[in-house]
Amino acid sequence: MSRFFLCVFVFLCVQSSFGQSGESILKMLVEKQMISQEDADALKKESQDQKDNNNVLTKIKSAFNSSDIFKLSGYGQAVYLASDNAQVNSTMDVSRIILFATGNLSPKLGYMVMYNFGPKSGLLEYYGEYTPNVMASMRFGQFKVPFTLENPMSPTRWETIFTSLSIDALVGGPTDVIGPKSGRDIGLQVSGKLWAKNDFYRLEYAAGIFNGAGMNTVDNNNHKDFSGILIYQPVKGLKLSGSVYAGKAPYVLAGESVVRNHVRNRWSVGGEYSNSHWYARSEYLYGDDGGYHRNGYYGVAMWKILPDKLEIFGKYDFYDPDKDGDRFNAITQYTGGVNYYFGFLSRIQLNYIYTDRKTLTSNTFAAQLQLFF
Repeated sequence: MSRFFLCVFVFLCVQSSFGQSGESILKMLVEKQMISQEDADALKKESQDQKDNNNVLTKIKSAFNSSDIFKLSGYGQAVYLASDNAQVNSTMDVSRIILFATGNLSPKLGYMVMYNFGPKSGLLEYYGEYTPNVMASMRFGQFKVPFTLENPMSPTRWETIFTSLSIDALVGGPTDVIGPKSGRDIGLQVSGKLWAKNDFYRLEYAAGIFNGAGMNTVDNNNHKDFSGILIYQPVKGLKLSGSVYAGKAPYVLAGESVVRNHVRNRWSVGGEYSNSHWYARSEYLYGDDGGYHRNGYYGVAMWKILPDKLEIFGKYDFYDPDKDGDRFNAITQYTGGVNYYFGFLSRIQLNYIYTDRKTLTSNTFAAQLQLFF
């Protein structure tokens, strides 16, 4: 029996190294009656099966390693919160675990699939994009609507741990009348860049037609919403923007008890400046939800002490859910913080947030670990 296993070992080694020579060795072993013909046939079949499996694995590995056809990336965010005005004064939470696949099926056709495996799991984005040239691109599927400068930004690049108050309320965030939709919807969008100047474009645009119900939701009325943004860059690094959202959605208006279709209209203006050591962004947003007029604005300035390594910032944020009222429910926030990067888009963020709700103030400390892979 030990002689048989020795023969098998020799055969497999020779077969893996020299291919066809292995069959000659098997034939010789049968002739010398060291193994039976039945054992030789079994070894040949096992060797062929192994080769077939290796070919399949090689093809799979090749597809996954091809950055042009398929690229898998992701990031996770874990947060610690401590507040002097909360039912639980300190807590730890995993807010996001995101995996996304991107690639190009042809030189002009790309795709994106993004899924959140965190506590609020679900599909975030799924779309195909046809780009014949830089001036015109068409995207269809589920993605972030082209409204404001902040909404299209990835959470991995936010200066602060949390989004701006007006973005939360007027761009499909947690306090929007349609509920938390992370600023995403299902629709068809065209976008592009125009007027090339040296190494940048003077003009960028994006406009689309959307369901208006938010992500992972079929249309819930007979109205399609429109959203669009126009960005002008007079000099490199300085961007001026204007965006608009016009739509209708079924929701319960304040003072009513039934769900009815109401307008959900918004517009915004903003600006952004960036260079190697400084970054600043500010926007004003206005919304009309069934006759209730809402507005908000924010401004953030950041000093890149060590570019791609260490940043400090300050932010002012204001939101009023009823602009025509007595501003009793208006919220003002002041945020200061530090971002330390220890890898590409991997960082530790520390935020101090002072919130003024007219009749109530609070102090919050937040820390976030972000890992990108």
